[in-house]
Amino acid sequence: MAIKILSVDDEQDLEILLTQYFRRKIKKGEYEFSFAHNGLEALQMILANPDYDIILSDINMPEMDGLTLLTKINELRNPAMKCIMVSAYGDMENIRIAMNRGAFDFTTKPINLEDMERTIEKAVEQIQFIKNAQQEHTQLKPIQSDLNVAREIQQTILPKKFPPYPELTSFDIYASMSAAKYVGGDFYDFFRIDNDRLGFVVADVSGKGVPAAIFMAISRTVVRAIAQTENSAAKCMQRANDILCQESVNDMFVTVFLWDPEYQYRGGDLLQRRA
Repeated sequence: MAIKILSVDDEQDLEILLTQYFRRKIKKGEYEFSFAHNGLEALQMILANPDYDIILSDINMPEMDGLTLLTKINELRNPAMKCIMVSAYGDMENIRIAMNRGAFDFTTKPINLEDMERTIEKAVEQIQFIKNAQQEHTQLKPIQSDLNVAREIQQTILPKKFPPYPELTSFDIYASMSAAKYVGGDFYDFFRIDNDRLGFVVADVSGKGVPAAIFMAISRTVVRAIAQTENSAAKCMQRANDILCQESVNDMFVTVFLWDPEYQYRGGDLLQRRA
């Protein structure tokens, strides 16, 4: 796609000079030039077509000077639009003001076209870098949205109603989980095994992020399902291990502590495959 350059100068000869010097790049579709003759006209063109990449502006012009135009361009908050200012040789005060106001670079009159070409090429490199970053940011937005939804789903998997058994006043339970990333592999659980027994689970899946979160959901479901039908905590872990061994990818494992008042399993790593 062509780099769009807007030249702003009240000297009509500059239009001929630029189109002649950059004729090859224009013909190849690398550069596309537009021309304005004062800052006000240029600002109107930029507002109508905000996709200009480079503004090549003189400082001293009628109606609106280049420094005022530069200030107006900065108000547009477009980091991919670069301003190169042109001033008379030795006019360092205006050049310093322009640089302090955010000009990308400057060149002096009489214009050295070779130097201007190098300055434009340098600006193009910066523009491409910024546009690539903006594109990557745009592509990351739906991923970010998916991660936010995944975090909400993961939180709904875990018990979050407290107190969970208001009819039982002899004990109280509270728990929470905060993932190191948007989602993670840590989890907790508790459930009634029967009228007299309550099971507690605290676990940590190896790794972090989405893979750990998926394996966390599988592990939590398997352990809970088996624990509510198996009287022995040790046998519960053994059966869960057998099932999860078949589901493991990339040697992922989960370290689990399961406890109930009658049968205690002091903890260990599931998915340690037996010979």
